[in-house]
Formats: sequence, C-alpha cells, structure tokens
Amino acid sequence: MSNDHSSPQSMTRQSMLQQSIAQEQDGAPSLRRWLQAERPRPALKLCDIDRMRHLLQPCDVLLIDGATRLDARLRRVTDSRWSRAGLYLGRLHDIRDPSLRATATEYLACEPDTQLVLMADPARGLVLMPLAAMAPEHVRICRPRGLGGEDPQAVIRYALSRLGTHRPLSSSDALALLLPWGLLPRHWRTGLFARLAGRTLRALTGSTVGDAFSFIQFPILPLVKRTESDVSRLYRRHPQIFFPADFDHSPYFDIVKYPFVDHNDERKLRLLPWKGRVNALEEGIQEGKGKTALSTSEHDA
Repeated sequence: MSNDHSSPQSMTRQSMLQQSIAQEQDGAPSLRRWLQAERPRPALKLCDIDRMRHLLQPCDVLLIDGATRLDARLRRVTDSRWSRAGLYLGRLHDIRDPSLRATATEYLACEPDTQLVLMADPARGLVLMPLAAMAPEHVRICRPRGLGGEDPQAVIRYALSRLGTHRPLSSSDALALLLPWGLLPRHWRTGLFARLAGRTLRALTGSTVGDAFSFIQFPILPLVKRTESDVSRLYRRHPQIFFPADFDHSPYFDIVKYPFVDHNDERKLRLLPWKGRVNALEEGIQEGKGKTALSTSEHDA
C-alpha cells in the first residue's frame, strides 16, 4: 500500500505553484540562468539583519542592492543604486484578517511570529519569504509617512491578493535586459523600459509594491501640476511601472537608518588614532590668506 496521500485537492497553493514553476524551468533558456547567477559579494556586510528586524514596521518598503547580473542590469536602467523593491508585511500574527493569514500560510508555511516579506523572484515570480532569507542582501528601509488606521491592512490585503499572478521571468524580459541601456539618454530609459517590461520584470522593480500604495491613494513620487483654477493635482510619473528610486527619492517616505557596526563594541570596530593637528584647519586658512595677499602685492608692483 502506498504511503503517498497527495492529491490535487490536498495540494496547497504553494506546492502547485512550485510544481508549475519547476515544469517551466526544465526548459528555461540559459540566458535566464545567466542573468540569475550571483557575482561575488563584498566581504564586509552593509546590512545587519538582526538589528534591522527590530526596527521594521508593517508596510515598510525594502530596497535591495542585489548581486546578480540581473540586478546590475536593473541598476543601469534606473540609474539607481537599488535594483529591486519588496514590501515588509510584518509578522504573521500582525495580519488581522484571518482569511489573509490563511492565504499567507498557504504560500509559506511559517510560525505566527515569522516576519514576512513580499518580493518578486526571477525564478518563482511574486512570492512570500521570511525576512531571514534577506540576510545576505544590502537593504534600505523606506517608511511611508502618516500611514495609519486601516490603511496598512489595506496595503497588505492588496499585496497578498497578487500572489500567484506572476510567472517566472520570461525570455522576452531577459532579452529586454540585454539592450544597451547605457547608450540611451536617461530620460528615454524608464519610458522605453516600461513599454518592454513584462509583469514579472515590473514586479521586480517594485511595481506591485507601488500598486499596493496606489490602491489606498498614497502618493509615492508624483508629478505635481496646477490647474487653471490654481488647484494642485498629483499624477503618476509612469502609470505602468514603479522603480526603487521612486521610493528612495519620495518626499512621502522616510529613510530609516540603522548601524551595521556597533560603535560601542570595541571588539567589532577598531578606531584609528587621529594623527592630524588640532589647529590644522586654522593654519591652512591663514596660509591661504597669506598667499592671496602676496599675489595681490606682486600684481600691484
């Protein structure tokens, strides 16, 4: 008698999604795999995940400085240090709606205190992952200003509703990344990229995260125009796509900084002695004034 009790009815959404992805990846072109290959990471980590986990709040946007060839291409297109954007959902028990918690556990089996991140992955599409999986990455935290009431839960609800709607990176998206973006003027890149990028490629740059905030009418980096009646109106810069730099430069998001090295722990940081002179700056200014006076007198002579 077989011990295998699996059936299509008993399979979770996550297992069905992984199965379909595996079938697609069996014939995945080498170009896609080449783009997903990681380059060597710097020895010094610029992000301490243990410190960051205590500062995060639900609906924080996480900007990623990835190490793959795909990340390098995305940075070239957007002319930004950050290549991808994800959404921090909080711990599983922070999600108030029981049906949404059930949806999250269908895609990622986890404990109630697991910290969850919604992120697009080129090999799996839009997925849920634990925050601990981002330990190797360099991350910047962007926090929306004044987000309160039911708005955070509405953003999370929209984000979770997008799970399962994105496929792995397509061949057309991979080919679009190989275009000579560095030869194009900056003001052409984003518009052309928005036209060529597929759904998963747009999700990688943070479009799903941006759409979640647009769902509650929260601005990110809008164009401000005045009407004939002297009323200001906000418009999305690129209606089809968001980029990590939009969150980074937005006046409606604060950058949350955290130390990656504890300056109070002498075992982790060695302070180099200061070898300069205390009055070096004043002496340099006086020396500069003396040279100016000398050159003026020589000119008068």
